[in-house]
Amino acid sequence: MRISNPALAALTALALASCANPVTSGNEPGQMLVPVNHTNRYAPNIVVEDAWAGNVDAFGGGAGATCCIAGRKDWSKPALVRWRWGAEDDRATGKIILAGEDRSALVPFPRAPHRINKSTKDDWSREDFLADEIYLCVIFRTLETVEFAFSSTRSGCKAK
Repeated sequence: MRISNPALAALTALALASCANPVTSGNEPGQMLVPVNHTNRYAPNIVVEDAWAGNVDAFGGGAGATCCIAGRKDWSKPALVRWRWGAEDDRATGKIILAGEDRSALVPFPRAPHRINKSTKDDWSREDFLADEIYLCVIFRTLETVEFAFSSTRSGCKAK
């Protein structure tokens, strides 16, 4: 099936617009998702609740964000995180030496994120941007543990 140029343009515009204004649920803004990996395995598929959070290389992440989980009113409830540790193969033979592994965990939030209640039409200051925790960092500390942190920047997730 071939997609026409106008249809492709419309889909692209929709995708970009959804990233510019994170999904909201009621009056609560959504959180952009930023995976960060402190382990030696890559994770090719990360999902937080029902939102795809992307992929992350071994010892990587913190540079890109995906849109998003809908805003929550109750940050005391954990979120389900599902991910897959990728299969590893021997480069010389091409044989799999470590199989991929599906994992999941209920992950608590450290607290509610600090969010500034302004629209894109309001004037924003540098301080506003630095205080608005729009990013939810999905941090893999070990092969067994994942945790959340909030950040005002994507790159800030890498330092968490």
